[in-house]
Amino acid sequence: MKRRIPPEEAVFLNEDDCRKKLSNYFEDFLRENADEVADIESLAEYLGTTREGLFALEKNKLYGFELRLARNKIARIKKQLAFHGKLPPAVLSFDLKNNHGYRDKNEEAAGAETLVIKGAAKNWSK
Repeated sequence: MKRRIPPEEAVFLNEDDCRKKLSNYFEDFLRENADEVADIESLAEYLGTTREGLFALEKNKLYGFELRLARNKIARIKKQLAFHGKLPPAVLSFDLKNNHGYRDKNEEAAGAETLVIKGAAKNWSK
């Protein structure tokens, strides 16, 4: 039976390799491919993994923080495109919810519990 290679072993050799590959994606690959817009799927393909594999790697102690920074940078790039009218707001909203963990306020409120303040604590809010 063939050994299954964990995603973090298949994508990065070490922390420096992780930083270098992420830097190359943003600084070289995207510049050389001017029609390519930074996004999760593009980054995953560049790294030789999948969207799901990339999200799994974010939980890795060695690579997680760097990958979360990269995902944040992608969200920033897309927001700037939307602010400048180059990305439809609906596309940005969909992408932020599906790839970056954003939620509408009403989605957050739906799961929220009601807090009832009784007694002296009620006066603290005044």
